[in-house]
Amino acid sequence: MKYFNSVFFITLLVNIFAITACTDKKEDLMPPEEEIKIPPGGDDVQNEIKLADLIGTYKVQSVKVNGILVPDGSEVGDIWEIAPDGIRIACAPKVEFTYADNTFKADGVDYKVSVSGDSYSFTFSADNKTRVLLFATTSDVCLVSDPTDPDPTPADPYVPPTVGTVELDKLYGYATESAGTTGGAAATPQNTHHFNNGGAFKTWLAAREKNKSTTPAIVWLSGTFNKDDGRGSGSPWFDVKRTSNITIMGTDGFTMKNIGFFLVEATNIIIRNVYIEMPKADNGADGVSMQKSNNVWVDHCTFKSMNQTSDYEDGSCDITHGTYNVTVSWNHFINTQKTCLIGHSDSQSSDVQITATLHHNFFDKSNSRHPRVRYGKVHVYNNYFNGVSTYGVGSAYEAKVLVENNYFEGVRLPTDICTYPAKKSGSSYVSNLTGKVAGYLYEVDNTYVNKPSNASDPYPFTNVEYKAYNGEKLSTPLTYNDFKPAYSYTVDASETIKDVVPSGAGVGKLGYQTAPVGVDNGGIAVAPGQGGGEELDPDADVPGIDDPDSDIIGEGWFVKYVGTNSSGSYTYSGSEISITGTGKFESKDQGFTFVYQEVSGDFVITAKLNSYTTGSDSNQSRAGLLFASDLSATTGNDLIYAFSGKGGDGKYHSSYRLASGEAAVRTDLASVTGSGDVYVKLERKGNTFEASYSLDGGKNYSSPKPNPSLTFAKELPQTLYVGLAVNSANAKTTATAVFSNVKIEEK
Repeated sequence: MKYFNSVFFITLLVNIFAITACTDKKEDLMPPEEEIKIPPGGDDVQNEIKLADLIGTYKVQSVKVNGILVPDGSEVGDIWEIAPDGIRIACAPKVEFTYADNTFKADGVDYKVSVSGDSYSFTFSADNKTRVLLFATTSDVCLVSDPTDPDPTPADPYVPPTVGTVELDKLYGYATESAGTTGGAAATPQNTHHFNNGGAFKTWLAAREKNKSTTPAIVWLSGTFNKDDGRGSGSPWFDVKRTSNITIMGTDGFTMKNIGFFLVEATNIIIRNVYIEMPKADNGADGVSMQKSNNVWVDHCTFKSMNQTSDYEDGSCDITHGTYNVTVSWNHFINTQKTCLIGHSDSQSSDVQITATLHHNFFDKSNSRHPRVRYGKVHVYNNYFNGVSTYGVGSAYEAKVLVENNYFEGVRLPTDICTYPAKKSGSSYVSNLTGKVAGYLYEVDNTYVNKPSNASDPYPFTNVEYKAYNGEKLSTPLTYNDFKPAYSYTVDASETIKDVVPSGAGVGKLGYQTAPVGVDNGGIAVAPGQGGGEELDPDADVPGIDDPDSDIIGEGWFVKYVGTNSSGSYTYSGSEISITGTGKFESKDQGFTFVYQEVSGDFVITAKLNSYTTGSDSNQSRAGLLFASDLSATTGNDLIYAFSGKGGDGKYHSSYRLASGEAAVRTDLASVTGSGDVYVKLERKGNTFEASYSLDGGKNYSSPKPNPSLTFAKELPQTLYVGLAVNSANAKTTATAVFSNVKIEEK
């Protein structure tokens, strides 16, 4: 079983847990939380629940996060022991508690117990998420030793995988789960195509999306596809959306120059033997981006960086937005900057369902993210890390990562975890990962050679070295059972990986010199210059706004042109972001360009306003910070919002609409002195907000307004759309605002 640390214990306790008392019947499990009845008058009038009635041993049966059932949730199978003298959570060491008035208190945390029938619920909240674990009584016992137990049971030993022959052309890993990943294996000759024209390929994919086609298809690619062949010149990718059962294979001489793939709501997709010269991060273009997709196999591809300048390129192979059952295997990543992001952002809790396997990949003098994981369960084995310059495998925000039988050569930091709450106590070492919740990583049977001169001690930074800020070690050690995948697999011995992987990874190793069918371009003729519309990839990294490997906020930015007369653009240079917009703010309507992120709970957003250029001196022209409750209601006086920023009249002000159908209100912010950089600030406090600004680089802000605070007519949703808004006061002229140093602090 599992041996979690005390920090994780606290994190688990601040959630919602449902426990089913003594029964063996599956149908008697805890009902959904909405079915729990509280007696009239609230919790305070419940009858006393005796501690003796709670004593027992329970096993987690299923997991929900924010009401969503999570496949293969990481807590499934955890054992909880509640005894008169302490509680063991997931077989962690026993923690003392007090119990009175239906409330436990342990390690400074209060959690209330309520009852409905034979079911108990333990109620908490944390990190703006609700977690529901359904329990059944069990006769199992914790096998991880408890330091307080005078006669401990030995922990389960690590069971190494079988060392044997790993087939070059065989699928392994999470993509074998569920129904497996077969792509277009069942395609008929009529649905087997060969494209040497990128425009035709784009049109064929668009037809698949329009029809939501599930017809199995095999696609061969040859020649060279360029950035203009994709959705548009500013959106260099091929959309593989809302379709399934496709195998895409490149011939050995095929190249995609500055263009990638964008998978959204795609199922059972195989991409093999494709050479990708990484696109510039226009609108966040990636080599391969997977969102809301499942059962995807990316195999024997080559990803080559064409410009090693920081932030010139985005992700090489990213897995986000709840994508699961993915295998990334036998790929060659050459000098890539942001190799593999797994997990969209700290607030994207649906990413807990991510499952991915990375094996036999050649990370060749690449920079970071091999992978960088949030929330998901990821298995990293038999990869060759050669001269990786920043860090190898990174785990943050509740991720669980198994790292085994890899070969690290000349890697400064082979493994890394989030620095909060996990950091080597007393060390000058600073992690590349930041966040509010630690990641977890189990490292075993890896080979480390040629430690770089700039590497930190201890080296490698492995499980037992991880410590919390207070100096107490986290799980020491974490157990293999925390991380092991359910599927079976075979590995190469780690000491052989240096030879095995380079000889088999990348394009040209599968014998695809030519396609087995002639060129037909799917029967499609494409007019030169035919393209698609603009859309910002929500995983775009924006320098100065979001780089999850720095102390600024993480990925997760979108763009929307709000209102009927709005238009604009979104560009960046260096550490700044420039936004143009048309439209105007009126009492009954609004139009603006909005670059935003979804943020849950209370927060403070601040940004430096470098400049604001507009052809209007009207207060209907604005640049600043805005949050909204619903971006589907953006016309007329339906938009519920709050704003803090600068107007075309040169004044700093706040504006807001507290209820649908009401006129928007604008009020000038209080005067403040200063002659430095301009910063604007917007804060959510429950169902109220505060706006202010600074003229001295953010050291001193104006008195917040509105004062006294105003309350929105309806309770704001837990998650809001938060970001940067720019407009010009009319539909014919354009205003431009330049921002930098955008930060969001979640409360």
